[in-house]
Amino acid sequence: MKLIYNNIIMRNLKFVAAFVFMILAAVSCSGRDDEGTIPPPPDSEKRMEWELVFEDDFDGDCVDETVWSVYDYPGHAGNGLRSPEALSVENGLFIITASMKDGVLYSGAMAHKQNYTYGKFEFRVRCEPDPSGAMSAVVLTWPQDEAWPDSGENDIYETHSEQNKDRKFLTTNILSGLPLNKWSNKKYDDVDATEWHVVAMEWQDNMMRFYIDGRLRWRLDNPKDFTHKPHHLCIQYDAFKPEMTGVTRMFVDWVKIYQAKNRDE
Repeated sequence: MKLIYNNIIMRNLKFVAAFVFMILAAVSCSGRDDEGTIPPPPDSEKRMEWELVFEDDFDGDCVDETVWSVYDYPGHAGNGLRSPEALSVENGLFIITASMKDGVLYSGAMAHKQNYTYGKFEFRVRCEPDPSGAMSAVVLTWPQDEAWPDSGENDIYETHSEQNKDRKFLTTNILSGLPLNKWSNKKYDDVDATEWHVVAMEWQDNMMRFYIDGRLRWRLDNPKDFTHKPHHLCIQYDAFKPEMTGVTRMFVDWVKIYQAKNRDE
């Protein structure tokens, strides 16, 4: 009898243990998406879908200047020149090359001609190392009215220069504009900028979301922390020194811009 009683207890304990394990497993998985990385979005975000309004696959042999404005003036903080000579389109890639020419640091940038208040901005990008620590690759949105800092700045993707010569991390840096004119910053230590990444910013009136390779990596939920002014997308390889050695390049595979479409319409 004692043996039977003990066996019943052991079976019950095993059942309880298995039940607890199932509950814990369910709890640990319920807060993750299909890749096991991020919680599901709240209902307000689930109702939002995006409609593609602009796409450039860079499948030609030059920059399409009907949709992009090419910079042709002194570089960041007066360092070198932002020149059309530094831009090229090859094998389906937009490339900005930074190098010295006749003692001057040449690099480049371009801006999309259409402005948007809110939207989703997505692109596939990578950047070469820069032993000189002179260059920073940045994809950002810039205010239509050029009123900086009052109309904000959204640096979606930024490699930085001297402190990130090997391109072993990325940052996102958001300037709120008025009334606060404050910066909010996020550093991604696990993202190697020398490799290809798909980066996206979802910008709505009440939130911002930032994704790398489909994973939600950062969020801003206070509307005072970001601008509500019309902006346009810019791709820039910015010089933070007047000189460099060697050659370094920034590559963009494609760019997509979306506007919000509400499923409840």
